[in-house]
Amino acid sequence: MAMLEELPASVEAALKAQRNGHGTDPLTLAVKADINTSGVIGERWVTMDADAIRVFSPDGSTAHLDLMIPVSEIKGAKTESLVGGGALTVQKGSDVIELARYTTPLGGRMAGVARVMEAIAKGRDLPDAELEEVEKLCPKCSRALPKDSDVCRFCFDKRATFTRLLGYAKGYKWQAILVTILMIGGTGLQLLPGIIVKNLTDDVLMPREQIAESVRTAGLIYWVAVMIGATVLGLVLGIVRARLTAYLSLTMTKQIRTETYATLQKLGLSYYDKRQSGALLNRVTSDVNELNNFLVDGLQMLVVNGLMLIGTLVIVFSQNWWLACLVLIPVPLVILGTTKIWKFLWGRLEKLWNLRSSMTASIAVALNGTRVVKAFAQEDREMKRFHDKVGALYNANLDLENWWATLLPILGFLMTSGGFIVWYVGGKQVIAGQITFGTLNMFFYYLGQLYGPLQGMTRIADWLGRVLTSAERVFEVMDTQPDVADTNDSVPLPNMKGELVFENVSFGYDKARRVLENVDLHVMPGEMIGLVGHSGAGKSTIINLISRFYDPSEGRILIDGIEMKKVKLQDLRSQMGVVLQEPFLFPGTIAENIAYGKADATREQIMRAAKAANAHDFILRFPDGYDSLVGERGARLSGGERQRISIARAILHDPKVLILDEATASVDTETEKQIQEAIQRLIAGRTTFAIAHRLSTLRNADRLVVIEKGRVAEMGTHAELMEKDNGIFRKLVEMQMEVNKLKAENLVLED
Repeated sequence: MAMLEELPASVEAALKAQRNGHGTDPLTLAVKADINTSGVIGERWVTMDADAIRVFSPDGSTAHLDLMIPVSEIKGAKTESLVGGGALTVQKGSDVIELARYTTPLGGRMAGVARVMEAIAKGRDLPDAELEEVEKLCPKCSRALPKDSDVCRFCFDKRATFTRLLGYAKGYKWQAILVTILMIGGTGLQLLPGIIVKNLTDDVLMPREQIAESVRTAGLIYWVAVMIGATVLGLVLGIVRARLTAYLSLTMTKQIRTETYATLQKLGLSYYDKRQSGALLNRVTSDVNELNNFLVDGLQMLVVNGLMLIGTLVIVFSQNWWLACLVLIPVPLVILGTTKIWKFLWGRLEKLWNLRSSMTASIAVALNGTRVVKAFAQEDREMKRFHDKVGALYNANLDLENWWATLLPILGFLMTSGGFIVWYVGGKQVIAGQITFGTLNMFFYYLGQLYGPLQGMTRIADWLGRVLTSAERVFEVMDTQPDVADTNDSVPLPNMKGELVFENVSFGYDKARRVLENVDLHVMPGEMIGLVGHSGAGKSTIINLISRFYDPSEGRILIDGIEMKKVKLQDLRSQMGVVLQEPFLFPGTIAENIAYGKADATREQIMRAAKAANAHDFILRFPDGYDSLVGERGARLSGGERQRISIARAILHDPKVLILDEATASVDTETEKQIQEAIQRLIAGRTTFAIAHRLSTLRNADRLVVIEKGRVAEMGTHAELMEKDNGIFRKLVEMQMEVNKLKAENLVLED
């Protein structure tokens, strides 16, 4: 598989000259390192074809060949970690030769290059792996993008985000049209009093001609009645509009929140590995709440204020275009000022939101780990950490609000300065008889209707910016594609037998470091496999791959002869059961937790599973029995009780493949005995993978697989592995026996 970057013209010319027409095979590798021969940021190019590896240094329009090593002389390749970066090296005979150095962002890329070089040198098939992307930059502003996002916070398409947000109203077209009509009607009624004021002043209160008092009184009653009618009708329309808008906005945000949560449920564990749960919680709650508030209130303000501005301008220009133009003199300054202020405050808004998200994540972590915090008496430390985050949030918020408190009054003064113009110019026109006093009164009324919405629009600009950023953050989650998902050619597997095959499986949680390397394993249906090894050897990673929480980086896993990637996830996971070292119980009753994997289970089935898990007796000791609440994460139960509830849950689920991950690591001897009895009932007739802290508990396994540094180091029965004089498993058992002996001696001394 070729891993090729486009070569600069100088390097391409130098490579062509070096090959001198003899090398016609295409390049296998062409990658750029970003540290030059002087050890500073620069360019070096590493190329590889069937004949040789060559390293070039560009220098303007030319490039120099720094190094050439025939492929036939290469024994292997690897990367070495250095401060702030690393080095790509190859082994030539007994010598290790450095090809190029690079900075940390290129670590994953160079690790992939080294694997390809080693595969070619050793005559193996090229690994099915892609180059890790270098640090991603925004194509518009060249700023670095977040590792988990392609969205640039400085220049994402706000119009497209706003359009997408409004797109959720498509299913409610007629309600949206009705809201629009109500907005237009309500705006018209709000504009009507200005015309009434003009007519009331000129025709009733200060008529130019002598009119009988009775006529003027009748006119006064008429215009006051019209004003009352318009106000009441506007009130009714406003109530109907607000209620309908609330229904629309809440329905839209419900859909957005549901889709966001559904996406989070579909995403694989690799997505959560890189993110704090509190930050994701903030997107589903705070960000969606921000959208809801804007859709309920902000959008109405935006549309109504816009209509009010348009209607006001039409009326004042139709009455006196010259005075209207003078009134608008401050408007360009206001618009320019608002634009500049918004750009100035954008970075501060982003900082505020990031700090708020960080604080939420910090609270979530502290609350989830409250037992550890209290056990180590670290309340003061957590308070200080929280105080620091709250202080940073406070300072950012105060800084933002101080700027708003300073800049908004200045904008307000600019806008209300139009009133001085109306008083002076309009007053002169009244004195000269060019306009009536009613017209001047009308201008003052519409002056408030003009500058009021403008002031609101400046605040809405801030609000809209917050909302669009929140919307983009939510849409970013919704648009994330799960790395583990069904494909168009996924096949059903309703009746799994439990045969599993690992074929040359390699895997790393990041591409710079492999956790598993070339693992081969064939497990027959009903077989029990014990996974053994030092901490960090890769045992839990194998469990994660079996559960298909991740897909292999290289190689493949077969289930009943079908590649696991091609089996429908629902069919796969619905026939797998997991018992973890730290079982997770959901808030609710004991019965609900046992039936979590089988929601339609009867009480009789739940009790049968509990009895098989040796949990029935202790459950009945609770006042409410199976209806007893377990508390947050099962806090009201002991560790052994939680474990037996977890086993009962797995028994009721009736899986074809069972995973036991340190299921008895954290319990006392008596509880372990009860759990072991329950496990023996659970594993009967099931393909089982077990990781155990106490190696003696794996005696009954059909085979033990010893993992060392991500590879299968030993395999066999307990007896077979114990017969190996220098075997890894035997050493682990002997080491554990020594530890147990020391513990026993300490207990005797204490007695």
